[in-house]
Amino acid sequence: MRTIENYLSECVREGAFPGASWITGNQTEVFEQGTVGVLGQGLGPVLKDSIYDMASITKLFVACALMRQLEDGLTRLQDMVDYFLPSYKGTPKASITLFQLLTHTSPIAGGNRLYLSAHTKVDLLEEIIWTPLRVDSPERVVYTCEAFILLGEIVSAIDGEPLDAVIQKRVLDPLGMKETMYRPPAALLKRIAATENDPWRGRVLRGEVHDENAAVMGGVSGNAGIFSTAADMSRFAIAMLDSLDGRGFLRKPSAELMTRNYTEGRGEHRGLGWMVWERGSSAGDYMSARAFGHTGYTGTSLWVDPVYRLYAILLTNRVHPTRENTRLFRTRNIFHNLLILRYGERA
Repeated sequence: MRTIENYLSECVREGAFPGASWITGNQTEVFEQGTVGVLGQGLGPVLKDSIYDMASITKLFVACALMRQLEDGLTRLQDMVDYFLPSYKGTPKASITLFQLLTHTSPIAGGNRLYLSAHTKVDLLEEIIWTPLRVDSPERVVYTCEAFILLGEIVSAIDGEPLDAVIQKRVLDPLGMKETMYRPPAALLKRIAATENDPWRGRVLRGEVHDENAAVMGGVSGNAGIFSTAADMSRFAIAMLDSLDGRGFLRKPSAELMTRNYTEGRGEHRGLGWMVWERGSSAGDYMSARAFGHTGYTGTSLWVDPVYRLYAILLTNRVHPTRENTRLFRTRNIFHNLLILRYGERA
């Protein structure tokens, strides 16, 4: 059986992505950690401390911050949007619940390029208020970044602090994640992987959020904006395994609540913020039905399997230099298959 490093090196040669950083392990040891390729065209090699734009994996940090607020008795999953955001009172989205937002089962339509008409954070949030609701089954899963932009604003409103401060206080500091942040400073630029040669902004992006709606939000948004390293993301994954064992930064009931599948027969399998394993997911063929994770549009992924007692983190910048490169989607499946076949027996 070929090694993960050999396989990912092949993927670099075939153009699936310029480079990658990965780490796999459990709560007590790292099984394997490595890097291949470069940070971008004309840039240096990927190193263990290289930083990637996590894209939609940001949503997991927002969901965990909200769960910490839930544990503090500050909210409940059936609370509605207008309870926290007065500007939504009397609008079609006023009665959408936190549960609907977290599971992508709200009637909010996805895929709106709000950044084309909204040029400030205030404008973009106003656009979300009045964007027409989807007309298909309201119970069906429709993945939408707008739901998590709203959740980011709600998490911020609950604590009365900016979203990045809430994430820092409720997630990053408790987990010792010192290499994870919104808006990385210029001093870290040499460690950051480049993303797209973005036609909207007219330049290659490096160290600024790739997601356009998050960029209009100032780089701090509930849907995207967090940057991190593979090693730091392993802290997050381990914390979820620990929490399910009753000794993590979340209470065990909270971790179980987050990682349950609520959408059987309604489209993609969704927990609270998390994807839940299903046939055809990015987790591959061998992970257990209890596995949960998330992907990021830029080329990042994180999966945790409490049955096999392991986590898998793969960070790439597959959108460099263009988002039209879709070879990674197959790569993720094979990466996870090789990982489970190699390390799954340690459970």
